[in-house]
Amino acid sequence: MKVAAVIPAYNEADNIWRVLEVLSQPACPVDEVIVVDDGSQDGTAEVAARYGARVVRHGCNRGKGDALLTGFRATGAEVLLTLDADLVGLRIHHVRRLLEPVLGGEADMSVGVFIQGRGPTDWALRLTPVLSGQRCFRRAAIRGLELLAGTGFGAEVVLSRLARRSGARIMHVQLVGLTQRMKEEKRGFWRGVRDRARMYVEILGRLWCREGPAGEEGMKRR
Repeated sequence: MKVAAVIPAYNEADNIWRVLEVLSQPACPVDEVIVVDDGSQDGTAEVAARYGARVVRHGCNRGKGDALLTGFRATGAEVLLTLDADLVGLRIHHVRRLLEPVLGGEADMSVGVFIQGRGPTDWALRLTPVLSGQRCFRRAAIRGLELLAGTGFGAEVVLSRLARRSGARIMHVQLVGLTQRMKEEKRGFWRGVRDRARMYVEILGRLWCREGPAGEEGMKRR
């Protein structure tokens, strides 16, 4: 099965190279890398192109949900891998860890949880793994991906909800030593706090939308 990595990115020129450096290695089990530049103003697209990624650009910032949907529509790959652009410590074994349950038929979607990376990001995903942007899934197993449009930072919540509605088998996998840069580090304290508050508002809106809180009961872990 063809595997495509889809990376939504907004002003991540200083960070995305760490992810693309790993994905561009010959040993990395990914067939195609798509970076969706969501209206960046800092050269994100140029950095992605230098690492051989296929770049799809939004003319303005449309949000994470739309960026993911654009990436999914840009490829015919049967298996989709999503990664955040600001990961720190990504290695090929993390990519394999996400892919193996899906390619091996154990699960229809894997959800990565940070462990032994950094305190704040570790605990955030342990408490709310539904928010993880590190995922792999079979396209055919998830119905309704078009509903990601307009979901912003709530995209992962919606992906999990769609997976459950589709009857997909979901497995949590530990990503040891992986973490990501926090918004306050990337954008300065006050702007980072503002952007984080906006992110939480969008996430909470999706968590409570229609069905009440979105949990992920009954999932396998390994």
